[in-house]
Amino acid sequence: MKVPLVLLHGWGVNAAIWNAIIPELESEFELHIIDLPGYGNAHSTDRAMSLREITDIILSKAPAQAVWVGWSLGGTIALHAALTHPERIRKLQLISTTPRFLAGSDWEFGVQKEAFDKLATSFQGDYTKALQSFLRLQLYKTDRAEQRISRQMAKNLTSQLVAHYIPSVTVLQNGLEILAQTDLRSELSRLNVDTQIIAGKTDPLVPIEASQFLSENLNSLHSLIEMETGHIPFLESSKEYIETLIRFSKTAP
Repeated sequence: MKVPLVLLHGWGVNAAIWNAIIPELESEFELHIIDLPGYGNAHSTDRAMSLREITDIILSKAPAQAVWVGWSLGGTIALHAALTHPERIRKLQLISTTPRFLAGSDWEFGVQKEAFDKLATSFQGDYTKALQSFLRLQLYKTDRAEQRISRQMAKNLTSQLVAHYIPSVTVLQNGLEILAQTDLRSELSRLNVDTQIIAGKTDPLVPIEASQFLSENLNSLHSLIEMETGHIPFLESSKEYIETLIRFSKTAP
């Protein structure tokens, strides 16, 4: 019997971000690939929602118990679900996830407010252009040859994502508001779900120190896997990522 697996995408994109690894995953798992509200036809909405409301919608779409994988904003939602409904989650994998996205006086491992506001403004115009630039940032490489590959990957991803669904400005701004307001640091010690943290060593959005903080402040069974990637490990190093996920999902706690 295949293990049920819930996949939650991040901000600004949609469920099509998982397309490249679906063939490898569907042979091992019972897949539940869920669009966040406002990011797909099944959850079409322009209404602003709280983190709790979004989590409740995802829970209503997920199987009774499953391995949950959340990436970026999807990781924030998955973490919140695990804190509020641990009985629904068999295991939890958090990819490029931080307990607090914005930097502050007591949190240096976040995005600066100026850069955050610039990102918000860019998505008020041409979504396709802004999305491709955003993906290029997440996939950024210093090596010129690798830069060409990452630019092409960002272009290809943009085409797939736009073909799947284009979210409204309201939905995008609501997601940014959730990222700006959410701070789960004080709640980490309450988590009692077996958790695996996947972090990119060169992630420009979620510094590796944020993932290390996450790991250091969990009391539950957990592990931290640091990969030689940016913000999208499951695409940048897909073979390593898939092998890691399969081992984690099928190993007894």
